Amino acid sequence: MKLRLKGKELPPVQLRLTLPGSLKESLDEYVAYLHDQLQRETDCKEVAIEMLKHFVESDRDFRVWRSRQGEGVERPIQKEERNGAAGAMRS
Repeated sequence: MKLRLKGKELPPVQLRLTLPGSLKESLDEYVAYLHDQLQRETDCKEVAIEMLKHFVESDRDFRVWRSRQGEGVERPIQKEERNGAAGAMRS
């Protein structure tokens, strides 16, 4: 049996990005799509955070690489409880 020790949660950090206009337009359209599907308000920031989490969590090669780098324990990304868009973007 492998024990999964919960790592210390890191404080949030601000990350500023400059997106190509076409990507920002697509992100805005995706936010509108989620609004229609979920019948709730959301914003680009909330959606982008969930997309990045999903991208990192679903990359198997990255998880293997990461597990070999240090502790040898997979460190899942912590989920924020207030984020309601998560269900719409999970596969």
